[in-house]
Amino acid sequence: MSLEGKVAVVTGAGRGIGRDYARSLAGAGAAVVIAELDAAAGQSTAELVRSEGGHALAVTTDVTDEASVDAMVEQATTELGGIDFLVNNAAIWGALRPGPMTELTLEDWTKVLNVNVTGVWLTSRAVVASMAGRGGGAIVNQSSIGAYMGGPNVSHYATSKGAVNALTRAMARDLGPHGIRVNAIAPGQIANEATLNIVSPERLESMRTQQCLDRAGTTDDLCGPLLFLLSDAARFMTGQVLVVDGGLVFLG
Repeated sequence: MSLEGKVAVVTGAGRGIGRDYARSLAGAGAAVVIAELDAAAGQSTAELVRSEGGHALAVTTDVTDEASVDAMVEQATTELGGIDFLVNNAAIWGALRPGPMTELTLEDWTKVLNVNVTGVWLTSRAVVASMAGRGGGAIVNQSSIGAYMGGPNVSHYATSKGAVNALTRAMARDLGPHGIRVNAIAPGQIANEATLNIVSPERLESMRTQQCLDRAGTTDDLCGPLLFLLSDAARFMTGQVLVVDGGLVFLG
């Protein structure tokens, strides 16, 4: 699943899953654009990738701002020659304000939908011309098992990820004629800092006991599926949501 000579954009790659996605892509040979709102975090990831022998470019990017996204794509195209892959990882999760849907404010709702859904659409729309000009490409959107399970106090987040699933299928239809494949990964509960900020240890343990695989998920468990979906090994796959959750949602 070599990505040698390819250019990949990863949004929200300053920390967490996005950072490990960037490292994994660089390890497979791709030049990686770290599109991150937190400039210091983005530079930190880029420096880490370079220290591991990879090629990385950090670009401060707000995925909810059209001009910011377009500027990132222009810089990536100018400095790296174009874009082959996009990983729409940026989302509000660890900083989510949870609560029953009756207690959420319009601001809570709008903020999550703007980043988690509109950001995916804006960034994907911006890379199409570059990908098409290089003969096609691939997009992977970050979904969640929350799209299937809901979950207490996260109606805004679960709704956003359900929308990502629908958008993935719609984009696959629209972008197929351009040679661009669009798929999504729906992770289960990944035991990282962001998840622990939102989900109680008791609920995490309850969900683990319902899985087929009796262990917590890690970011490493997501990197293999990501590389697969971007690589030629998945060249006839599009419009799919790959659930990576240890066998919880559909078998738990």
